Amino acid sequence: MDFYSLMKDELVRAMPERDCCRVAELSALLIADGVIRTSEGRVCIVVSETHAGVARKVVSLIRDLERPALERPGVEVSVRNRKRKGAPRGNLYVVRMVNHDEAVDLLDRLGLARQDGLVRGVEPRVVARRCCKRAYIRGIFLGAGYVTDPSRGYHLEMAILGLEHAQYICGLLAEFGIRARVVPRRGRSVVYLKDGDDIVEMLRVMQASSALLELENARILRSIRGDVNRLVNAENANLGKTVDASLDQIRNIQLIDDVMGIRRLPPALAAAASLRLENPEASLAELGAMLSPPVSKSGVNHRMRRIARIADDIRLTNRRER
Repeated sequence: MDFYSLMKDELVRAMPERDCCRVAELSALLIADGVIRTSEGRVCIVVSETHAGVARKVVSLIRDLERPALERPGVEVSVRNRKRKGAPRGNLYVVRMVNHDEAVDLLDRLGLARQDGLVRGVEPRVVARRCCKRAYIRGIFLGAGYVTDPSRGYHLEMAILGLEHAQYICGLLAEFGIRARVVPRRGRSVVYLKDGDDIVEMLRVMQASSALLELENARILRSIRGDVNRLVNAENANLGKTVDASLDQIRNIQLIDDVMGIRRLPPALAAAASLRLENPEASLAELGAMLSPPVSKSGVNHRMRRIARIADDIRLTNRRER
């Protein structure tokens, strides 16, 4: 199961314990995916979902809030699915509450009552408590959210209808220390998070503990890979510098050997030059350990600089003679 599916399934199972939180989460779900249909003055609530679990949760929340009413004749909450042409996820699950009086009462309780459609905003009483704000954020994500696999990067977003509502959600997230931004896309205002710490806090707020552990594991693996890559890159860079320096030293020594012979160098320089020709891939520290008596890395480096100066003098003399 991919990370997004794991997270969504966990959020579906996270049922609010208090009525106030049920109101907040259901309100968010209806704002994200619901419509109000009217016919001859009668109101019907319709919620369309591509995820069967979210559709079941909508039904459960409605029944939990409207249990006394559901015992009376004429109240209907049904779920059906139909194939959508060209739909990547196949089925579309439709939750319908067709009883006019109960639909109106529910909309009023959710702070969504309006004659011409759903209110695309939040009534303050719906999110008065901190627990209700958590539930509302969870509902908005279930209805309009998406998160990428953390092994490939950090990105969480919620596509919201209405800029004002999107900005309000950013404000709710800010109350939990979560930094969110808004960008327009295809007629919606997308609230998005790009920082791993913010997404971690978002999962904590929504009570997605299993997804949170998966994300933290992915972050640790990404961090380890990053450290290993940095070490490998640093090692390759150092190896490249060592090889380049060795090639320069070999060119200097060969020039000296062609013009005057290595044996005419002072004994200490001649010994270092001979070892370099015999061990072109060795580091300065390794060359120093081969010398008799052994010499430190800085000592070998000093000898190579003296050899370089002699080679530079030869090159300067050759240019003058030309």
